[in-house]
Amino acid sequence: MDRPVDLSNRLVELLEHAVRASEPEVALHALSALRRELDAFERVQAWRALDAGSSYGAVARALGISRQAAHRRYRELAAATEPPNGASEPARLRVAPEARAAVQLAGEEAAALGAPRMGSEHLLLGILRAGDPIASAALRAGGITLENARMAAQPTLAGEEPPDDRASQVTVYARKVFTDALRAAAAEPGHVIGVTDLLKSALSDPSGGACRTLEALGVDVAALRASL
Repeated sequence: MDRPVDLSNRLVELLEHAVRASEPEVALHALSALRRELDAFERVQAWRALDAGSSYGAVARALGISRQAAHRRYRELAAATEPPNGASEPARLRVAPEARAAVQLAGEEAAALGAPRMGSEHLLLGILRAGDPIASAALRAGGITLENARMAAQPTLAGEEPPDDRASQVTVYARKVFTDALRAAAAEPGHVIGVTDLLKSALSDPSGGACRTLEALGVDVAALRASL
């Protein structure tokens, strides 16, 4: 398997590639990829700050945006760890910042692809962008990149009708994948849901877009899931 590559390593590699490129088009391509990686890195750091107790105002000041903008960007997804009224789920799910970022990026991928709802194919793309060493290494070992996964993205075959509001759509989907991941790890007290848990959840349904996308790329999904 390829060595794990986390977000910080990829940022350094892309910056060096852009600076050292002898051809302007190569440099521009590297800069475009760098912008995408910086966006994912920003999301992870913002979630780390919020999980550590920073206020939305503090995060907003650090990002140079308004508190309202920071609240809109992050509060909706944070609500996914709060069970609906009357639910029997735990009072609060413990979710790693990288996993939150992956779901948020998945929502952006769904919007960019014009999808009417967010599915596991978009979660797969969000996971690739979030840069988790274990999940990313497993996918890349199978020849999966963000670019080829985007081109091969297959829709989920079944699912609920999408809600009217895209933001609430992300929250509903996030709650589902988070709680599914928690149930799968129920034997581990205090388990923090990470990106690998989300990838396992995304690959749990053969009719889901993530499985169908990987199959379209010639990946043995069962073997991939077993390697996680």
